[in-house]
Amino acid sequence: MIKKISKQLHLWLSVPFGLVVTLICLSGAILIFEKDFGHIGQAEVSSNGRIPLPLDSILKSTETYLDGSNRIVGVTTYPDSEHAYKVMLAKPAMAALWVDQYTGKVIGKYERAEIFKLASAAHRRLFGKSKAEGAFGAKTGKLIIGITSISLLLIILSGLIVWWPSKGQLKNRLTISTDKGSYRFWFDFHSVGGVISTLVLVICIITGLNWSFGWYRTAFYTTLGTEAPKSSSHKTPAENFAAWETAYSLILSENRQNEIRMYQNEADVIIGGWGNQQAATTYKINPDNGMIKEVIPYMDKSESNRIKGWIYSLHIGSWLGWVTKIVYLLCVIIGAILPISGYYLWIKRLTIKRNHRES
Repeated sequence: MIKKISKQLHLWLSVPFGLVVTLICLSGAILIFEKDFGHIGQAEVSSNGRIPLPLDSILKSTETYLDGSNRIVGVTTYPDSEHAYKVMLAKPAMAALWVDQYTGKVIGKYERAEIFKLASAAHRRLFGKSKAEGAFGAKTGKLIIGITSISLLLIILSGLIVWWPSKGQLKNRLTISTDKGSYRFWFDFHSVGGVISTLVLVICIITGLNWSFGWYRTAFYTTLGTEAPKSSSHKTPAENFAAWETAYSLILSENRQNEIRMYQNEADVIIGGWGNQQAATTYKINPDNGMIKEVIPYMDKSESNRIKGWIYSLHIGSWLGWVTKIVYLLCVIIGAILPISGYYLWIKRLTIKRNHRES
């Protein structure tokens, strides 16, 4: 009885939401690697054994490229000597410039590669415009993505119930037949592929819903015994570049192998490693002289702050580096194929039933 109900639920949810599930999975597969490949072709510089210019000199030089209404709000430096500095601007949203740290020259605007921009629009808003593009977000598209994600969770759970093997049948249920025709192959692939990808897809759904619904985000953090953290925009315009240089020099002396994000009054040193890839030690800075007022290690930060980083790392599969990224890639590609194979099986069954009735 339970399997029969689960089978119907699996079908009723899969038919209307299947294509959106495929879109979410394919776009998610692309976004897994944005941090690794998104800057290629934009941010390369040649060090030739040179030492970067002082940070205040770089910021002053960058400022000459701006019109009077825009301001610098931050800068990110990288341990890779061939990677340009990223200078963040107050407007528009997410605006930044790539700056050659050895010459102080702006080498280009930060531009999200089209493939990642398109994938993000599909994955988060069903191709709706973002704030950076002058919109307040496509609420309808975002809502559809959220509803589809919840439906996918029910599809996965109902599919597991239908698949669940009887005693002694586990091996058969985990076998894909290749010599019994296309229908049997796709039936086995649909069943086995769904089981193999279940854990990763469920993790992506549970974490991803934090970006879809405010009520879910509040409930998620409450369940974990804390409050949802307030987002920090870091939009305070930079002042006293000399103080930035003093602070940066002090921080860099202890963190030469880390990505450093400088903002007005504070800096984040990304410690990463296995686990939370957003883990960072924060330095509070005296804006008058650049001296470090306080150091807040990652483990001393609020629980909600640590959870936020884990949510992101678990969602994109970066928590064990390339190992989990490859695993996630394979699972979400399977997730993209499952609705297509499901449609094939469904249509094939309808055709067989119709032929039986006609005969």
